[in-house]
Amino acid sequence: MSEAYQSKIMEIIEKALVLEPGILKEDSDSEKTEGWDSLGQLSILVALDKHFEGKISSISEMAAANSVQKILTILKENSII
Repeated sequence: MSEAYQSKIMEIIEKALVLEPGILKEDSDSEKTEGWDSLGQLSILVALDKHFEGKISSISEMAAANSVQKILTILKENSII
């Protein structure tokens, strides 16, 4: 996966969680990230779904993706990125 894709996904997540740019790392997850609770998870899913034009809502695994790495893996496995 290209670093540009990874950076864009992390930027989308940061905006969804109202975080400072650059705060997320590839190993960031819901336990270590402020605001990444159930509402934050929903905000991430909505932001990603909007960015990828509705392709995220059909991927059930995304609801349980509680880390940047899991999100990136699921997007790659489903040929989104």
